[in-house]
Amino acid sequence: MGYETLRSRLAGAALIAAILWAPAAWSAAAVTSQLEVRQVVTAQGREMLRPAAAARPGDLLQYRAVYRNGGDTAAIHLLARLPVPAGTTLQIDSIRPAGAEASTDGTHFAPLPLMRTTTGADGRPHREPVPVADIRALRWDLGTLAANASTSVELRVRIDRPQPAAVPARPQGGRAIL
Repeated sequence: MGYETLRSRLAGAALIAAILWAPAAWSAAAVTSQLEVRQVVTAQGREMLRPAAAARPGDLLQYRAVYRNGGDTAAIHLLARLPVPAGTTLQIDSIRPAGAEASTDGTHFAPLPLMRTTTGADGRPHREPVPVADIRALRWDLGTLAANASTSVELRVRIDRPQPAAVPARPQGGRAIL
């Protein structure tokens, strides 16, 4: 390898290293997030939000995440993500803002309605909607958040009622086998 080739490669590597190690424009953005969980109750025909400390099965909870950019530059490519906790079911009409992607595992996201491929009785693959009860997370691409600005995302979940435990059948005239 000639001196000029080596020199140009080293210069290129130095440039890449400088880009990677130098403070980037987005590093001056200081985005913080705050999660609020409130119980949704209806009193006298009006919805009200109250602390969710005593929520029980059947109750409706609202998750709201507020993102604030306290920095002096815009935050770009801002992604927001909210879990849908196990033991709850997403209320699909509560998603704000529109355009969220959903996931059943918190890692792989796709647009709503979330679809999956199954094998039909005929042995061929079929596309079908994923049951809303299987959704475990939502993600939004919020784009750019200006300096000293804020935005929020929200969803609601219903706390699932526990399913009764299966009771072993008692054979006629005999003992139950547990």
